[in-house]
Amino acid sequence: MAKKRGNQSPLGNTVGAQQAQQNAAKSNLESLTKQLSSELEKAGENTTAFLASHFGLESVSQSIEWTLASGAKALFNEVTLSHAQVKEDTVVSFHVNGRDQSLLTKESLEDLNSLEFQQFYPAVGRQVDGKIDVLDGSRRRAWFLLQEGHIKEFRILVTNDELSMADAKALAKQLQTAKEHNQREIGLQCKALMDSGEYTQEDIAKMVGISRPAVSKALKAASIDARIIALFPVVNELSHADYSVLGKIMSAFSEDGKLLSIFIEKIEEKVVNVQPEHCHDEAKDVLISAIKSELKVAEAKKEKAEVAVTKLAEFDAKGMFARKKVKGRNFSYEFGRLSKEVQAELDRVIGEVLDKS
Repeated sequence: MAKKRGNQSPLGNTVGAQQAQQNAAKSNLESLTKQLSSELEKAGENTTAFLASHFGLESVSQSIEWTLASGAKALFNEVTLSHAQVKEDTVVSFHVNGRDQSLLTKESLEDLNSLEFQQFYPAVGRQVDGKIDVLDGSRRRAWFLLQEGHIKEFRILVTNDELSMADAKALAKQLQTAKEHNQREIGLQCKALMDSGEYTQEDIAKMVGISRPAVSKALKAASIDARIIALFPVVNELSHADYSVLGKIMSAFSEDGKLLSIFIEKIEEKVVNVQPEHCHDEAKDVLISAIKSELKVAEAKKEKAEVAVTKLAEFDAKGMFARKKVKGRNFSYEFGRLSKEVQAELDRVIGEVLDKS
């Protein structure tokens, strides 16, 4: 007669049974955690005190309640993430955070090297669609990811409470106490608002907290091709005067993307020659100087190619000429050492033609 199996799981001996049981347990834990958080809030209990009392925890991650711009409140709990978790489970939304992640190079993050010893302040984020959207601390996040796991932990305050877009943007701006956003980042924010078609530059100036002329300058910085911006290891070093130089590149090649690519490739070749011992501002100056030099050559070639000269007559006398120059939609007639009688006749004929137009 077969023995009874008791309460043993019918899946106990099947392939993957243990993994299935672990997944089920994790799912239950997540559900219980949410339920516990909800019940503690209803009961008005302090999370830290409750865990310390019931689980014997003397020190747990901090919980902070913040009042948002709208007056609503949100509870933030500190969590510790590994390198893999930061890489896979966190994101940075530019339209909220305002920091262009493509500009965060190793050189631009050198001021954060002290994080190797201590992360003094946790980043701040919100749960969105299963990911942690980083509101503040995107530079710290980028630095941490560049360490490729050498630094084991990343601290971040996270809220599960729903934040409106306005509250999220306001909180990100309030928390932003590290490096100010550079002119291009501000410009990209302004451009995003302009592209929505809902705001004027005057509206945007008030929203971003800068002057109306500053919006125009920022938009100009945002219009520079990203490949040109990528030439500079620390974009924060670029001044308004530098952006004016870069803007000339865009104007010079506005009608020919292929020539712009060739120009950028030439500058990239010169970047290789910038000595690594140069400090960032020196490297920037070398690049700007190279760009100015190459731009002069390119503009001279373009101007020469654009001007079409046609001879109108042949003369035996030295110094006499009659020619027509065409540049784009403009043209001109040039004459040299012609008699006053010929000049008068030309004036008369030109006047007659213009009168008919």
